[in-house]
Amino acid sequence: MFARDRARAGELRERYPHAAEVFGLYLALVETWESVGDRVPSDGAVEWAHVHVLPRVIEATAAHGPPLLAAAVRIAVGNGLLAPASRAGPPTAPNGPPGTATGSGGGGLLHAWLAGEELTPIERYLARATLRVVPLATPPAHEAGRCPACGGAPQLSYRTAGDDPLVSGRRMLQCARCAHEWSFSATTCPQCGETGKRTVHAEAATSGGEEPRVGRGIAAGDALFPHLSAESCETCRGYLIDVDLGRDPHAVPHVDELAAVPIDLHMADHGYTKITPNLMGF
Repeated sequence: MFARDRARAGELRERYPHAAEVFGLYLALVETWESVGDRVPSDGAVEWAHVHVLPRVIEATAAHGPPLLAAAVRIAVGNGLLAPASRAGPPTAPNGPPGTATGSGGGGLLHAWLAGEELTPIERYLARATLRVVPLATPPAHEAGRCPACGGAPQLSYRTAGDDPLVSGRRMLQCARCAHEWSFSATTCPQCGETGKRTVHAEAATSGGEEPRVGRGIAAGDALFPHLSAESCETCRGYLIDVDLGRDPHAVPHVDELAAVPIDLHMADHGYTKITPNLMGF
């Protein structure tokens, strides 16, 4: 189930030294997810994941995560993240600081994430990494730009490979909550619905800069991310990382997106906000 993820993460860890720690952690998480196999029960899957998957995610993060993330997870555990009263399940009395999953009284970390409650970045990371193996049964949504399967926000967009090298393929969005993929307009902002103020931020070709460009243009031969770009909306200032499978057919969009940290930093410096931070919080 995760063979493509594992192979791609291993390849990108060698290609992008700046993201080596991120992909090292991702590979550890893949091992955790694979260890679960098909043992996730059909009933009470969230509660089961809290007991059987979350501790493994914490262990993998503490052992293989970037130092700051690993330290933050250890602190969260030390503050009672895995205490029985904070486990997923029916709502309980508040037992932690306001604004955190353990203090929300809303049923624990995993249910808090599914309900869209305010979480700390560490809690959000742990919830997403734990629920990666849980089939989610949430009501579909009909709001434009939201996942038609569960109502979650898009994590990224990607272009399918087309026959014409100068024309981008069909645009797809992938859900941050349940990983469902759906077709979406190439010119519409998934966040606010704006259709006329879209900007593509990509590495430009270093030669022929004054020549007219047709279609999606030509990636620089020495580009660090020839298949990655950011597509922003000038109205709401939101953006998503876009993965072009026409330029790299071996890309796995939700894995390759983790390498785009320099693009995320560039976008933040220019006042844009990603519609949804990825699994690692970027």
